[in-house]
Amino acid sequence: MARFDPLFDVIDSLCLRSGDILRRNKGLYLDCSTDVWVDLNLTTIKMANRQLFQINKRTNTIDLPSNNLGVFSVSVMDHRGVFWPMWLNDSLHRDLVEVSAMKDCACENKCGYSLCNLIKGYEAVVSTKSDILPDGTPVSFKCVDRKSINREGFLFSETQYPQRVYTDGVWTNTVLHTESTKICQVEVDERGCVCDTHENENLLCHAFGIKNTDGIPFGGDGNSFHHDPKVDTWRYYANSQLESFGVQCGSFHNCRDGFRNIYNIEEGQKKLIFPPHFPFDKVMVRWYSDVELNNMQIPIIAKQTFMTGLQYFASENNDKKQGQANVYGQRYSRQKWGLLLELNKYTVDEMRMILTPPVYIPSYIDHHKHRERGLF
Repeated sequence: MARFDPLFDVIDSLCLRSGDILRRNKGLYLDCSTDVWVDLNLTTIKMANRQLFQINKRTNTIDLPSNNLGVFSVSVMDHRGVFWPMWLNDSLHRDLVEVSAMKDCACENKCGYSLCNLIKGYEAVVSTKSDILPDGTPVSFKCVDRKSINREGFLFSETQYPQRVYTDGVWTNTVLHTESTKICQVEVDERGCVCDTHENENLLCHAFGIKNTDGIPFGGDGNSFHHDPKVDTWRYYANSQLESFGVQCGSFHNCRDGFRNIYNIEEGQKKLIFPPHFPFDKVMVRWYSDVELNNMQIPIIAKQTFMTGLQYFASENNDKKQGQANVYGQRYSRQKWGLLLELNKYTVDEMRMILTPPVYIPSYIDHHKHRERGLF
């Protein structure tokens, strides 16, 4: 088991070993402790925290801890408990702000309301429906199924289909018929735009058969991502009833098959960004943390290097101690390199596997031994 010494014990030990019995340099060493530990941890020791973070499905991001110094690695865990690595990709952006004169909205008023944008941006479904005329001739119509809303806030569902016309009980024609059904009425503003209210959200979602749920699966093949054997035809899911309503409105029609195992770090270093429709709920992040002096524990294997680092940092900015700074700096560099080698020991067999891994080269000699016997 690894052994750790508290920071204050290490500094007391350094003061006694350097002849500072009255501990006059204790305050100076305490001031340098954080910088030395960060330098050692990021370059040599690499002692990171491991933590599972829940992804916010609304923004496809996670919030990093406030004491985060840097992200070491990000990975995901499948239902078998296997961790799969993820790679940093700068193509994911969330923190770019576009300064434009008009809002990106499907509404003709450019109101920017989420609900209004979803409804008025609803994708119409165009299909061809066939029937026959009274004389038996086949006829086809291009039918459009869509949903629309008027200025009074009434939501209508419009569908088209072939309808046979009868006159005095006799079939005389087949025409394209449009049927409009009133679904519900929502609250709108003076321009006829749907307001973003909780009541409107519940009214619209319930009218479409959507209720609050932990996850609504849709699209793809989810055999690798779901524990329930009854659900075998999904890859992504909506985390809220509003997202599920957006699926019905066509907002997620561009779902791509496959798992894009990439992430990006927001410019403020406070969030991790993931691709749209990321199929996992959680990610495992290894990150370096900033430690308070009272909680700082120095590994016993790095104690000597840490004390030399304290002496180097304490004298580096003192004009009267530049000679000592050069000596301590060289000694600190050598000890860090020795510590890195000590922490990364390999056996002869492990080194051989790293430098010269075995390679299998297929041979075709066995398949052509008949040539030696003159058989072609």
